[in-house]
Amino acid sequence: MARTRRKARRARAVVQLTTGAAALLLFTAGTVGAAAPPDRADHPDQGPAAPSATGDARVDRLLAEMTLDDKLTMIAGQVDLEADPQYQAGYLAGIPRLGIPSLKLTDGPPGVITKQDSTGMTATMGVAATFSRKDARLNGAVVGRDAKALGQDVVLEPFVNIDRDTTGGRGFNTFGEDPYLTGQMGAEEIKGTQSQGTMAQVKHYIAYDGANDVTVDEQTLHEIYLAPFQDAVDAGVSSVMCSYNKVNGAQACGNQHTLTDILRGELGFKGFVTSDWGANHGTDYINDGLDLEMPGQGYGNTVPGRTERGFPAYFGKDALKAAVADGTVTESRITQAAGRILYEYDRFGLLDGSSKHTVTAEDRAADDAAVQKTSEDAATLLKNDADTLPLSGTSSVALIGPGAGRTVATDGGGERSGGIASEQTGTYQALEQQLGARAHLSYAVGDDMTGVPVPASALSHDGTPGLQRTDTAGTVQQTDPQLDFTTAGHAALPAGSDHTWTGTLDVPAAGSYWLNIQTLGAWATLTVDGKLLTNIGGGYDGQAGPPRYGTVHATDGNGPLPTTDGLANGRTFLDLSAGPHTLQVVQHADVSGRPVQVRLNWVTPQEQKAQHDAAVAAAASAKTAVVFAWAGSGDDLSKPLPEGQDQLIEDVAAVNPDTVVVLNTGQPVAMPWLPNVKSVLEMWYSGDRGGRATADVLLGRTDPAGKLPFTWPAAIDQELAHQAAHPERSSRGVNGKTTYSEGVDVGYRFFQATGETPLFPFGYGLSYTSFHYSGLRVAPAHAGGLDVTFRVSNDGRTAGDAVPQVYLGAPDDQPQGVQFAPEALAGFDRVHLNPGQARTVTIRVAPRQLQYWSTAAGRWTTATGTRTVHLSTSSGTDALRQQVTVTG
Repeated sequence: MARTRRKARRARAVVQLTTGAAALLLFTAGTVGAAAPPDRADHPDQGPAAPSATGDARVDRLLAEMTLDDKLTMIAGQVDLEADPQYQAGYLAGIPRLGIPSLKLTDGPPGVITKQDSTGMTATMGVAATFSRKDARLNGAVVGRDAKALGQDVVLEPFVNIDRDTTGGRGFNTFGEDPYLTGQMGAEEIKGTQSQGTMAQVKHYIAYDGANDVTVDEQTLHEIYLAPFQDAVDAGVSSVMCSYNKVNGAQACGNQHTLTDILRGELGFKGFVTSDWGANHGTDYINDGLDLEMPGQGYGNTVPGRTERGFPAYFGKDALKAAVADGTVTESRITQAAGRILYEYDRFGLLDGSSKHTVTAEDRAADDAAVQKTSEDAATLLKNDADTLPLSGTSSVALIGPGAGRTVATDGGGERSGGIASEQTGTYQALEQQLGARAHLSYAVGDDMTGVPVPASALSHDGTPGLQRTDTAGTVQQTDPQLDFTTAGHAALPAGSDHTWTGTLDVPAAGSYWLNIQTLGAWATLTVDGKLLTNIGGGYDGQAGPPRYGTVHATDGNGPLPTTDGLANGRTFLDLSAGPHTLQVVQHADVSGRPVQVRLNWVTPQEQKAQHDAAVAAAASAKTAVVFAWAGSGDDLSKPLPEGQDQLIEDVAAVNPDTVVVLNTGQPVAMPWLPNVKSVLEMWYSGDRGGRATADVLLGRTDPAGKLPFTWPAAIDQELAHQAAHPERSSRGVNGKTTYSEGVDVGYRFFQATGETPLFPFGYGLSYTSFHYSGLRVAPAHAGGLDVTFRVSNDGRTAGDAVPQVYLGAPDDQPQGVQFAPEALAGFDRVHLNPGQARTVTIRVAPRQLQYWSTAAGRWTTATGTRTVHLSTSSGTDALRQQVTVTG
């Protein structure tokens, strides 16, 4: 088996780092200023100079022309009243008479979501697994370019919170557990997005890592949770979204210490701060540093007449005028908030006519290339006994699981683009295309997620066959023998039509059934025995109501895949007794203008067993079995894989000793079958091109070089947020209050500090080739920090990417009252090498990585003394190491 691990060798050289020009180090202990965002040019417009509010002459003149009502319009979201609303997440009306266009804010990550179908991108965790700044910037460019195509101005991404608790449900949206990796990758995505003329809004500020009421010390706050935001500010991010949680007693969107003292004062942020949707809790939050309330008066992506879950509006004109009148809020602060938003308008050319709210085609070729490259680069090989992978391409292979026949591009709908269903070719089809006549492939779904229409024999009403169809007025239209109206069956219903079907479901035999309501061009609810089972495509966070983004996308189901014919799939697994059950399906057209497709399918207990048995039989007759397994964003180490996948893998492995498991997950999952399979390949939620990327990796056309951006525990109780002895660390907390008592020891730092051994360490990932590291040298960098130089060679027979990681050990003598992690990631790179090729590589350790936050002094301070620089292939796995001495 090819491995990247090497026995550690200790370099004897000691590098003395001292202050002074000759040594090129670094800085004197003390404050280090944050780099400013890119300069904004003043505009020499004619007219008298206006009082300076922003430092941008053009914006200051605009502000001087604006009434109080105008300024208030610029700091609160409104209902989109445009003729063709795109159902984006948020909307500012602008001031047309002053040449200030409206501003549209769209959800993510990943991707861009409006009422239009758009590119399905590799999940953020997968991007992190690439350990490639180039890939991160490439993904940012796709987001920025697609946003422009879809008529959007601001994308609500990247998501740079720390994956502190893997049960949080949104961890796949993060860049993992390490603040340095998160900050570097997030900053590159921002640069890529903004290079396309689209504003990025980094989120969620701050310490929004699973808990709702957080207490965190200042050192930990600065070194762990603020660090990625500092990188975002240094990258010139246009805006920051404040979060829902409390931080040290104050709501994040009304926290003067974090918003004003730190974000503005320490980090040097010049853009605007937006509330997360509904995270503003007071008109006076404007005094604490909040500039823009979302969604404002009415949910930001709505049109008149649409009912959506309500959010209080504290920045409404009446509320803020009253606050100005009673002296609670000054008009100058309102001017400042509006000015910060207009400052970014000017920076991005929106005051010069570059605003584009028409919808044009996405660059599908460029997007597909970026998604496929990212998916391939993210591929993380966790196990490969007997070099089972790559596949030979000539022996027989059974591909098993719904994720083999279609791509698990995302984990479903929500605040991310589900992608273009027609682009999501499965790995089975991709392998057939690549291997042609050489292919010896079979495919068994194992778990049919689409099912078949419920037969007419099982549907009746009032003792007569069929379901009764009524219109919105309750008028009976007709009786339908089945609920099966699709374009494929030439039976789609008229666009814009609404219907209700009622009757009885006659279950032939007791058992556990899948009941699936499937739609496109409409949203629908399924109710059995008076209980609402599924609301497909509708509402906010699954609540009853119309689609959050206007249309039902094919990927908006509650599972990982649309139906095989491209409908949104709302699935429910339930126990049904034999006999009659009341049934109701209510369907409403969405705004797409597409024909209404609606279907009621099921998968009976007998069919479920037949599919499972067929998959095992296919595995038994093949040389290699490749099982595709998935987990949703709500799954974690404490739960089995959904839908009996663990048992399927165990049964396949029992009949085929060469079993490979391909995972589409976003967080660590339990793998009780791990000892019984030969190989495990993590492909994450891989985006539209994930099936093709997986085929390339399985065949060895691409070397898997992804690395885990989190520690994979052996069990959930190893995680810091799940320690029985420390309930205060849990996201639930004690009496609802969570204390980050672990301090800076988050993720792999916690495992090293406590001596826990994970299943797989942070930064881990195998390869089809092997790399050798030598010649480590550490020297002061010209611009401060350290230059870590070494030689890396590809000693195998396959081209691949080495991913060297530099970790910095704690000082031998630590200042009193200051916490240091045993090791902390301080640099990384991704280096492509052909067989036999070697390269000399230098990784820069930035000055900030040699500092700690001194709570006593209230500043960044150089950590002096002897420290160890580790050149590693994962956390705790050294290839080489060398000691350095830092003096302040």
